[in-house]
Amino acid sequence: MKDISLRAIETLEKLDVLLCEDTRKTGMFLKNLGIKNNPKLISYYMEVEEQKMPEVIGYLKNGLEVGLVSDAGTPLLSDPGWLLVKKCQKENIIYTAIPGASALVNALVLSGLPLGRFCYLGFLPKKDGDRKKILEKYKNVDGTKVVYESPFRLRKLLLEIKEIFGEKVEIKICREMTKKFEEVLKPEELTSEKGEAVVVFY
Repeated sequence: MKDISLRAIETLEKLDVLLCEDTRKTGMFLKNLGIKNNPKLISYYMEVEEQKMPEVIGYLKNGLEVGLVSDAGTPLLSDPGWLLVKKCQKENIIYTAIPGASALVNALVLSGLPLGRFCYLGFLPKKDGDRKKILEKYKNVDGTKVVYESPFRLRKLLLEIKEIFGEKVEIKICREMTKKFEEVLKPEELTSEKGEAVVVFY
């Protein structure tokens, strides 16, 4: 809530339509921000992005102001929106992005690891072999790596990173960023596996 920018609030006040992963969460978000505008909320998540595209492009071509928000973080970064941006480019529809909270950038800054170069690997595949294949691929790529991981696979991922990148690899686990219980941990300090984590390693 407190990471919202003035520009984002101004934009929300002008929208006719707002695409969101969860209409209930977004409705509460708008209410808590005191947004007086009442945009039409449309459920818009990865599984339905392609299906909803004609409806959204129709709104845009009819001159309506359309916005897109994520439940948390930045749209398109492991969140819906990429197909919509590609379609807007194809249809010559003007669009923009408003900078905001991003677990990727926050974790990099909090990690204390070098930021001159970095690779964002998103969520890795669930299958062990596929996950290891991607880690092997980036083993010799210079710079810090960033991975999003669920609490259920976190310990396994940490072991795989050490196995592939060697014992000297420096790993930081960032959780609950911008919230009350924000923490940056080394693997040996991990005592519980709650909430999604951003794993940063170099």
